[in-house]
Amino acid sequence: MRTIKIWRAAFIFLTLLTSLKGFAQSSEKLGSWYIYNGFYNVNPKAQLFFESQLRTWEPVSNVEYFLLAPFFNYNLHSNIQVGLGLEYHKSWTYDEIPENKKVSEEFRKTLQTVVHQKIGNLKLQHRYRYELRDIDGFKNQRMRYRIQVTIPITKKGFDKGGLFINTLDELLVDTNPNLQFNHNRLYAGLGYQFTKNVNLQMGYLNIWKETSTHHRISILLTHKMFFY
Repeated sequence: MRTIKIWRAAFIFLTLLTSLKGFAQSSEKLGSWYIYNGFYNVNPKAQLFFESQLRTWEPVSNVEYFLLAPFFNYNLHSNIQVGLGLEYHKSWTYDEIPENKKVSEEFRKTLQTVVHQKIGNLKLQHRYRYELRDIDGFKNQRMRYRIQVTIPITKKGFDKGGLFINTLDELLVDTNPNLQFNHNRLYAGLGYQFTKNVNLQMGYLNIWKETSTHHRISILLTHKMFFY
């Protein structure tokens, strides 16, 4: 029975993956995003969040992007959280020869609100962000909205040994100096709960810009700790 459930989960995930690939029309190489999300809960109200990402132009080589993003989050309500982040980003242009890559650095201050919902056994999350960006001295501001739906596909749900599907869509829009579309991110991934507080996801991320489309494998480790 467990084998049947695993195969069913794999089938659902591959169906989603195939559907999302229909959005991808560029001939660019497949790259990767390796992500760590750590949630350190100090007390029922206060939380420290730490995100780290390594992005590559190709699956395991040709570094594209690195970021460190610590946040302080505060729970206004059981379903509403506000946060402040101070982020560091570094990016590299594509080139087979590392010495030829152009490097850019960004320091970012981010305000965010996260709203959680539950409909049946589905988990929904709405994330609103406003970013004050400094990219090599160039000032820019951007707003972002992300909707995320997490669906358990085994009886264990989000407990140890459970399988789930995570999908999201995020719209990013520049607000200053000009109001304009930046890009859109669409993702679907299959996740496994190693423990109640640790899970691993692997999925496909489609990044659509006006002039290009990027395809990325996403591998995401999420870790939660409670100090109370």
